[in-house]
Amino acid sequence: MNNAPHLFLRIAGICSILAPSVMLAADSVLLLTGRRFEWTIILWLAFVLFVPAIFGLTYLLASRGSRLAVVGGASAFFGCMAGASMQVLFRVYAVLDEIGSSQTVVLLRGIGKLAASTQMIGIFFPAGLLILAACLYRGRIVNPLVPVSLAIGAILFPMGRVAGLMVGIFGGDLLLTGAFVIVGIRLLSAKEPAATEGVATQRAA
Repeated sequence: MNNAPHLFLRIAGICSILAPSVMLAADSVLLLTGRRFEWTIILWLAFVLFVPAIFGLTYLLASRGSRLAVVGGASAFFGCMAGASMQVLFRVYAVLDEIGSSQTVVLLRGIGKLAASTQMIGIFFPAGLLILAACLYRGRIVNPLVPVSLAIGAILFPMGRVAGLMVGIFGGDLLLTGAFVIVGIRLLSAKEPAATEGVATQRAA
């Protein structure tokens, strides 16, 4: 069991590298082929991979005394679950469009409680990433440009997708990929979660 923390960080590190890359791949598939059904499947996988990545980053920050990181991690995790679950809804939309039932899609999109319980709660994902970016900046675990990239990517994430702007979508994807790849490398290089960081001397409220 002594190797459990190390194994956890390795899994988190690998997922940190894969998750945003898979998200970028999903959006590329949609842009290049317009295949929304396949897009939802790949995007679902990206959100699943983000879960251990977020846990790893949260654990790394919390081991340095950042209690706020737990709030950010919980928010991002909840948003990931919402993001993964809403892909099922988007998949239904895609199938309905394929069979010529676009009017049904329009009707479903207009149901407020459906959108509120699936799509709107997805905002917790970028909100949590913003909090984690702030904690990462204060913790000085990585280059200061990394949390800045993470923060901007988190802001572009909902802006690009809600407005349907490809510049915002791919800009956010690339920034999140750059930030999470560096975090992933940092997680993979950690031999012991707390020991490598020393005694938690910084407390981020």
